[in-house]
Amino acid sequence: MRDLSEEIERMIVDGGLETGARLPSERQLAIDFGVSRSSLREAIQKLISRGRLISRRGGGTYVSQPSIAPLMRDAFDPLKALVGEWPEYWQDVMEIRKSLEGDAAFYAAERANDEDKARLKIELSRVSFPSPAQSATPLARADVEFHMSIAHASHNAVLIQVMAGLFGLMEQSISHSLEGLYRLPSTVAALERQHAAIIEAILTGRAEQARTAALEHLEFVERSLRPLEEAAARQRRASHALSQSLSQKDA
Repeated sequence: MRDLSEEIERMIVDGGLETGARLPSERQLAIDFGVSRSSLREAIQKLISRGRLISRRGGGTYVSQPSIAPLMRDAFDPLKALVGEWPEYWQDVMEIRKSLEGDAAFYAAERANDEDKARLKIELSRVSFPSPAQSATPLARADVEFHMSIAHASHNAVLIQVMAGLFGLMEQSISHSLEGLYRLPSTVAALERQHAAIIEAILTGRAEQARTAALEHLEFVERSLRPLEEAAARQRRASHALSQSLSQKDA
């Protein structure tokens, strides 16, 4: 499946665009990539929330950190292989997320500017009040972008890239379970309250409260994911046993 945000990032790296460089116009990029302007805007917003790009009101879109992203991807490659083979490592990923996201919320409360705050409100709205007919998949993706917008508001380039790498690991290892969280109405309601509490603390500059809200949210997510992942692990074991049984019969 095409990932336009990755294509734009490759364009930045391959083109040698430095920090502060302005991207071509939206119209030109849409022509270059052969996509609609709405698809382009969505990809650009994704890169903004991840800290790759910065949008200046009335002044275009600029490169934020073009060089650190490929280095961080290389650093996460061995972990991706490990998690790909042993999905149970998701708990290790969650432990690190709690450390990093608590700090991200803390620094976001201290450093978020008006543009960051506007973006946080938008991302909060995207993970709030889903319709009953809405698919869990886009909600799970919106959840990732919500958390990355907090990281971006921390204005810590390394933190932004490390968190982006961790979300890549989470998506690889437990994407179905993450989507499962958004199929449970009671869980969705709790997530909405927790997300709102984090953003409220950030917008009002209460750093310690933002950190606490982020940690409480992630502890809830971890508790909620555990039974879903245990069920997924049972399914993997059953599938493996069936595969072994069939191969023995064929032998």
